[in-house]
Amino acid sequence: MKRLKPTANEHSWPRKAVPSIECRKRDLVIRIADWRRTEASAFDVECYIGGIYDWNESKSCETKADAIAYAQAQVAKLL
Repeated sequence: MKRLKPTANEHSWPRKAVPSIECRKRDLVIRIADWRRTEASAFDVECYIGGIYDWNESKSCETKADAIAYAQAQVAKLL
């Protein structure tokens, strides 16, 4: 698994260190949030690579099956 560093700009975009999710440098965390009861009405699949949230590796999916498939593909790709 490649190690990431936060993006060196004012907003740390698109990669930002996230202190609220405790990760070691070798951890891969896939977080799936269910937003169907809100206006967004989607599943967010967020990837944290070594404690760094990467927007480019994350995605919003319309269905549960799409979210599961994307999470599986990300694990296969990043692990």
